[in-house]
Amino acid sequence: METKIQNTNDLLGFLVAQSESRKDWFGFHQQRMTAVTLAHEIARHHADKMTPDEVVSYALELNNKIYHKIIKG
Repeated sequence: METKIQNTNDLLGFLVAQSESRKDWFGFHQQRMTAVTLAHEIARHHADKMTPDEVVSYALELNNKIYHKIIKG
C-alpha cells in the first residue's frame, strides 16, 4: 500500500499510524520526511527572513532535537 503525504496533517497521520504498528516508527526514513516537510513549512513562513541554507539547517537541527528530546526522551 502506498501512502501519499500532501500536507502536514497527512504526515502527522502517517507518523501516528507508524508509531502504533512499528517499534522503529521514527527511523531514518521518517526523520527525513519530517525534515523535508519542516523545511518547506519554515521557508513558506520565513522566506523573507532566512536564506534557503538557514531554513534547511534549522529544519535539520529541529528534527534532531525532536528525535533526542521527544522520541528518545
